[in-house]
Amino acid sequence: MRSKSKIFREYIISSLAVSMLIIFWVFCIDAFFYGLWRNFKVIGSIVIYASVICLVQILIRLLLDNRPVISILAEYVVVVLLFFAFGIKFNWYFKGMEWFVFIYTIPVYAVGYLLRLVGVRKDADYINKKLAERKNREKHES
Repeated sequence: MRSKSKIFREYIISSLAVSMLIIFWVFCIDAFFYGLWRNFKVIGSIVIYASVICLVQILIRLLLDNRPVISILAEYVVVVLLFFAFGIKFNWYFKGMEWFVFIYTIPVYAVGYLLRLVGVRKDADYINKKLAERKNREKHES
């Protein structure tokens, strides 16, 4: 049976994904039927940004698997730089207010990292528990 925290984490992730799909769909309808393309462009740019960030994080984890501190720093630097680039391209903030990049990215990245860290810790504990159970079974069978 899965732990309550894992079920809760999966609930949060799935509800956020469904919420994002609903928001994206509503903005698609607004764009096509009411001509509100500006709103759709904002949501579309956020979806593209999130997709790029997820891809970059996977690549960084693959390349820097055994270096967790460097991996975290590299992820954060890439997140900030991409947010800066996307912000300029899609006008997410006013010109001259580029320092907002740090205000926007630090809390979001920190919360995301902590959620991932808690999930990894819970998964590691579960795997260790299963390995201990397997060792005990093997001892009793011998």
